[in-house]
Amino acid sequence: MPTSPTPRRISWDLLRVVAVLAVILGHVTHQGALLHPELTGYPVRVTAQFGAAILLVISAYFVCASLRKGNPRRWLWNRVARLVPAYLVAVLLTYVVTRWAAISFSGLPYPPGVTGFLFGVPQGPPSNPSPWYIPTWLDLLANLGMVQEWGIRSETFYYLDGSYWTLPVQLLAFTGAALLWPRSWRTHRLTVALLWSLILVPLALRFPVFAPGTASPVVETFYYGLGLHRLHVFAIGVAIWLWAQRRLKTWHIALFVTAAVAAQDLQVFPFHVALPQDAQRWPSTIGFAVLLLLVCLAARGPDWRFPGLARIAPAVTWLAGISYGLYLVHQELGYVLARALLDLGLPGWLRLPVVVGAAVLAGWAVTAGVERPAHRWLTRRRKPEEPQVKDAEPVFVGGGS
Repeated sequence: MPTSPTPRRISWDLLRVVAVLAVILGHVTHQGALLHPELTGYPVRVTAQFGAAILLVISAYFVCASLRKGNPRRWLWNRVARLVPAYLVAVLLTYVVTRWAAISFSGLPYPPGVTGFLFGVPQGPPSNPSPWYIPTWLDLLANLGMVQEWGIRSETFYYLDGSYWTLPVQLLAFTGAALLWPRSWRTHRLTVALLWSLILVPLALRFPVFAPGTASPVVETFYYGLGLHRLHVFAIGVAIWLWAQRRLKTWHIALFVTAAVAAQDLQVFPFHVALPQDAQRWPSTIGFAVLLLLVCLAARGPDWRFPGLARIAPAVTWLAGISYGLYLVHQELGYVLARALLDLGLPGWLRLPVVVGAAVLAGWAVTAGVERPAHRWLTRRRKPEEPQVKDAEPVFVGGGS
């Protein structure tokens, strides 16, 4: 008899929503003012940075939960089909909107023609004392190819949206998981040793071998381009899954959690203090630790079906379902909208809910209009006799379904 699908747990949805809202509020109220000094005046300022890391932890946890159910190659294609089309559409949309906005906000004339508007260089000095960076065709190509990290230190090209760093890191992690999963040598001891190495080896490279401030741009490019500074979040996600399956002792997961929190603090704040462009150190580290403990509770404890939470469960589940699309479109497009609202004279207390609400609407549009239909089309079964294993939970950073 076919088994019934695992019921959706509100605990995971709530964690995704809290994490993605932390990302959005941090970008809108804190990071935006660092990039564009005029975008201030909000009633709150969220200076803690932990949401994206928690989303990656959850992603790694569900890699294990879903990969064990099917063919690794098919599983990897399923992930690519879910992530990449929506990302490419978001890149194109962000490029066009940002080109228009940056030229306008900087007080420059638009280059003539469609080609000039999309790829030309505006003539004349900007009339705005705080001009916006105008993205180029090379930025577009780099972002479409997900190689932004490999040119940003040499100032060859830049991120169109700062949130895009998670996509290449996730795809590298998913590819590694698909390659390692079916290997016969993958015993429990070797798996645990590999998880510890994912935490400790990048720290050894980052500090004893290449001390902060002394590494060459080439070394830093390889270190960040390969995502070594984020391997600990994938390691702790897998470790929590092993613990939830009773394959890791509680004392051992406690060591993993402690090590992951320390690694997060060291990787985000390698100089042990927050630099001017950073979030605040201790709120970020403590926020990551608290959310990580809640991930452990969600993984092994009962679902959070509390009376008050049950009432908002449909809204939480809906937001969790569009959170990948929401993650893709909230930051740079949010800055453009915030600046347009500022030019209209809206105060910060009104701009904030409008920007967040618009991000939710745009995230839903990307999810419903691109992510889900593209995924269905790309994963259509041409041979119905080969059943497709459906994931119990989504496994990517935004947590969409």
